[in-house]
This record gives sequence, structure tokens and C-alpha cells, in this order.
Amino acid sequence: MTMETKDELRQRVIDLLKDNVDDPSLLDECGLDDDLSSLGINSLTFIKLVIATEMEFGVSWSDEDLDFRNFSTINQIMNYISLNQGEQ
Repeated sequence: MTMETKDELRQRVIDLLKDNVDDPSLLDECGLDDDLSSLGINSLTFIKLVIATEMEFGVSWSDEDLDFRNFSTINQIMNYISLNQGEQ
């Protein structure tokens, strides 16, 4: 398995978000540390994103981590994936 660069990971996370939010065009203006709640993410969208992240990156979110505050920016998502990838 090859190691993914930070740029590749960022693009995969952005693509995943675009596939799961109501208005993907809002991501074009979204910075890595901007609050993703501005994209209209609600509890249902959050669960969809958690499942999509698990499927796309092979990470599992522990019950303690299932809090939108842990998933509120692109950087937070990338950090979680980086720390937990391959730990099934």
C-alpha cells in the first residue's frame, strides 16, 4: 500500500464532501479550517459523511469520536483519517 500525500488526502476528503452535501459548490470557497456547518450539514448528513469516510478510507469512528465537533473542518477530518487509517 502506498502512502498518500497530504494533497491527495485533502482532495479525496473534498470529493467525499462534495458527494454528500446539498450544495457542493460551497466547498469551492471553503478553507481547510473553515467550519463545515456553513455547508448545511445536519445530523443526517453528518452520519452519511461518517459512513462514507469509513468506506472510503477504511477508518472506524469510535463512539466517543462521533461528535460533529470532531468532523467540523477539512483539516480535522484529514487528521482523524491520518491517525486512524489501517487501525481496524
